[in-house]
Amino acid sequence: MTIPTNVGYEKETKEIAAKCDAAVQSKVREGVDAGHGFIGVGEPNMTVKDYIIETFPKTLRNAVKDEDTLLGLPYPYTVPCAESYFNELFYWDTHFTNKALIIAGDFKQAKNNVLDIAALIERFGYMPNGSRTYFLKRSQPPYFALMVDDIYKAEKNEAFLKAIFPVIEKEYGFWMTKRISDNGLNHYYTEEDDESCKGFYTGCVAERIGLDDKADFVYAGRNYFAECESGWDFTPRFGGSCAEFNPVDLNSNLYLYEKLLCEYEILLKTGDGTKWREKAETRAELINKLLWDSDKNVYKDYNFNTGKLSETVSAAAFQPYFAGLADKEKSVGLDNLLKELQCGYGLFATGKTNKKYQWAYPNVWAPYHVIAVDGLLNYGLVKEALVVANEYTRLIETNFEKTGKLYEKYNGETGGTDAVSEYGTPEMLGWTAGAYMYLSEFIKDHGDA
Repeated sequence: MTIPTNVGYEKETKEIAAKCDAAVQSKVREGVDAGHGFIGVGEPNMTVKDYIIETFPKTLRNAVKDEDTLLGLPYPYTVPCAESYFNELFYWDTHFTNKALIIAGDFKQAKNNVLDIAALIERFGYMPNGSRTYFLKRSQPPYFALMVDDIYKAEKNEAFLKAIFPVIEKEYGFWMTKRISDNGLNHYYTEEDDESCKGFYTGCVAERIGLDDKADFVYAGRNYFAECESGWDFTPRFGGSCAEFNPVDLNSNLYLYEKLLCEYEILLKTGDGTKWREKAETRAELINKLLWDSDKNVYKDYNFNTGKLSETVSAAAFQPYFAGLADKEKSVGLDNLLKELQCGYGLFATGKTNKKYQWAYPNVWAPYHVIAVDGLLNYGLVKEALVVANEYTRLIETNFEKTGKLYEKYNGETGGTDAVSEYGTPEMLGWTAGAYMYLSEFIKDHGDA
């Protein structure tokens, strides 16, 4: 999730933080005062799944015309929160939200979300961070093709796939022209001007994680805007130089784009898929060559300017296994990631760090749990995947019993909602619901393994 982070939005960030913290404490107090765990809206027998299904309608918005900063969309769309914090369509959040919608039986709304993203790609040539004008200078991790694949697998509608294929190509073209490094891999960036970058660093970034007086404020701001595009704002992964890194998760996802475009081209009989297959093979070779730390035996982000790998081990390193591009001999990386990141409540975002960031130790976030569990499954580690799935779903259930809510992030040390945060810990359905529903289904399907 990305709080509005352009110049002038510092006040909004502070207001959200205050609301988030007050809401969490209020829900905890309600549960204590009632003498039992706070479940749903005063319903002690409500399960997390029941709560998600009941609350999803409250996350629905409809805005067909542009109004102020809000971009109009052709179909009703799902926002991350049932309450008042995020009232626009976000990009990568929606991939995980759709998991829950499909499992809950609301396939129509999941498809609406995909069609809305398609409309934004058609309009702008890429999917913005979210459906606000102040998000137009950056995107977010590319998941559109994966969302399309979920819809196609559920519906088997080739007419839909034929219509949406050029939109996937268009978005892929954005990443390959606007976000490409000389080595052939991709990176995050921003189109913000120098003044905005400087103001962003001295304003929002300084407020959230502190300011280095010796830094080049324009350079720093541009890189932290790029970090917002990564979805991991903010994190130690890139050492303040995000725009100079080939992120492991970004490039793994684009590998999946190339694989899916190959598959769809053959399916739709518009080509033999050779171009896309060759692109995917080339990308996999580069990832396995450049983004593999042979000392730590894990994947890491790669700085294409310095030729050095990130110092940070992160949950993003599960992405090559999720994509199925990791060489078999690199499956040892999964064991090493579990040793580094597993915490009893799922997975830390990163290994231990000296400075506090919200996308880092000790925090636990929803989306990479879906990625990690699928990655472990792809390489035959079913029992390990079940452990991670069970730990994370229990974390959600335990906190739901106390507060009657789901939250954006959690603390992997305490198992509570007291996460390290740069703007508070908002109530959130969105990707937390998506991860919970998806992993609950995984446990049901593989529980005897």
